[in-house]
Amino acid sequence: MTYSIGLVTDSTADLPSGIAEAEGVPIVPAFIVVEGTSYVDGGGLSRPEFYRHLPGLRQPVTTAAPSTEVFASAYERLLSSGVGQILSVHISRRLSGIYGIAAQAARRFGERVLVVDSGQVSLGLGFQVLEGARAIRSGAAFQAVLQAIDHAGRRVRTIAMIENLEYLRRSGRVDWLRSSLGNLLHVRLLLEVADGLIRRLGQVRTRHRAIEELWATAARWAPVQRWGVMHSAAEGEAIELASRLPASENMPAPLVVDVTTVIGAHVGPRCLGVTGLLR
Repeated sequence: MTYSIGLVTDSTADLPSGIAEAEGVPIVPAFIVVEGTSYVDGGGLSRPEFYRHLPGLRQPVTTAAPSTEVFASAYERLLSSGVGQILSVHISRRLSGIYGIAAQAARRFGERVLVVDSGQVSLGLGFQVLEGARAIRSGAAFQAVLQAIDHAGRRVRTIAMIENLEYLRRSGRVDWLRSSLGNLLHVRLLLEVADGLIRRLGQVRTRHRAIEELWATAARWAPVQRWGVMHSAAEGEAIELASRLPASENMPAPLVVDVTTVIGAHVGPRCLGVTGLLR
């Protein structure tokens, strides 16, 4: 079924392709550059292979946003399919240039395309997109769909445990980390995404304790409408963590995802995260 309102997002939303396809949401992929070779996010380099080679790479992995032409093509395809207006929902503009490039492409289409800053990343973004898709299915008007996304953005919480801070330091996305790295070399850092930025929650010495703190923090969010658990090459621990999160009647099973390599390049392997969409 074709709706009059369409959604577009980017690959940092960490929405599994099957879910995105079922919701009719095109995902515009970002890029990673590994040892001088550029890969489309999710293509040409498997995630297990990426994390296996990441610690031994001679050059830091870099990431790149899609071009304006890629975004424009995605908008054109949706509009030509019968969609009248598009909401293009993306990773926090304070963490990535993707929003700005999408906005530049959207100017070609006037009021038919509106770009939205989710203020989030990974499933913190993905859950906002899914709430927008649900509103579209219900027959909501354009402004109501936008409000549903905004409401979800105010209800979503995202926290993470970083195993090796060196990758995050290299990314340059966290200004305060550069000045404090020397004091954090032997700890696991707990972070949250809030107001479009990465903020420090705390630090612990052992991985076990870090995972327990992650769980305890998330458990205090109740009541939660939906859970997501993210990992970078730590699937077993992610599944176990998901099984321990508070559940209620009619709540969907937690969505467990191996984060996109674009995110993985910045956080490194063996990280865990939790996203909760509050009721």
